[in-house]
Amino acid sequence: MKPLFTPWLALSLAFIAALPARAELTAADNKAIAAQVERWNSHLNGKADAGDLYADQVSWFGEKLSRDAVLRKQQDFAARAPHFSQRIISTLDINETSAGDVEVDFVKQAGLEADKLKNYPAQLTFLHQPAGWRISTETDLLTRLNQKEQAVQGALTNGKFDGVTKETVWVSARDPHTGGSCTEEGDCDCALWSSNPAIKPATLPQCIGATVETLSGLDDSGRDRVVIFPQWWTSAWNVVYVYDIQQGEWVKAVPSFPYNSNVQEDDDAAALVKRDSQHPGFVLVKKALWDEKQEEIVTPQNSEALQVVK
Repeated sequence: MKPLFTPWLALSLAFIAALPARAELTAADNKAIAAQVERWNSHLNGKADAGDLYADQVSWFGEKLSRDAVLRKQQDFAARAPHFSQRIISTLDINETSAGDVEVDFVKQAGLEADKLKNYPAQLTFLHQPAGWRISTETDLLTRLNQKEQAVQGALTNGKFDGVTKETVWVSARDPHTGGSCTEEGDCDCALWSSNPAIKPATLPQCIGATVETLSGLDDSGRDRVVIFPQWWTSAWNVVYVYDIQQGEWVKAVPSFPYNSNVQEDDDAAALVKRDSQHPGFVLVKKALWDEKQEEIVTPQNSEALQVVK
């Protein structure tokens, strides 16, 4: 497996790097699209009409439907789940795609009851029509993963990261100054999200996207660990993060460590971090280091203690 170059991440980076797309979207476009996202959110909360929200044909969670069919399904759902609510809890990542439409990624918090909310990595795609911007695709990354869509493999992973409850985790990237989409000219950080609304996202600096993997059985705590492979615009050098959840917060299970995709491209999470059978509570970490004497990159294994918050 080559964790840094899954189809999902490769496609994301292609959108970012290959197009002058964000420059082509005007401030007025972004404002209009953001307003439509807000109207969509209000509509699903039963507070706004959706007559001019959707395109004539919509890909709705993988189903090809007419606008009227989408609205009927939403009406049926509202009748069955009268206490459903949702809200948008992140900024919007607005990107023009190679097809000429606009994809909007964000995190929503939704649930059938107020005490049963979950976080979801939501996606809307908009087409520009004579009457304005209209939704042509409505879905989320979890649905796409469950539908076995190859393009999102590596974008999310599941595990009992607190040792008790199985949750889904993923990473999103934003400009830390504007809260919007990242550009090569600006800064970019990633946020490590959990589907559990009680877990505040952890910040990963200098990151434009990442793949995630679950590691189990590193110790006897019952906690799975999420291993994060961040990406940057250039350079084969990067860092790898290993997190779990303790006392209701993301915790670095081991210090982040250097990784070089030129020499470690075939190393997955299980190859980089292994249980140290000789030392309970420790793991063997395979780092990439520059050896001055040999003048080459070496990948020694070092024993590191798993962090335990007391």
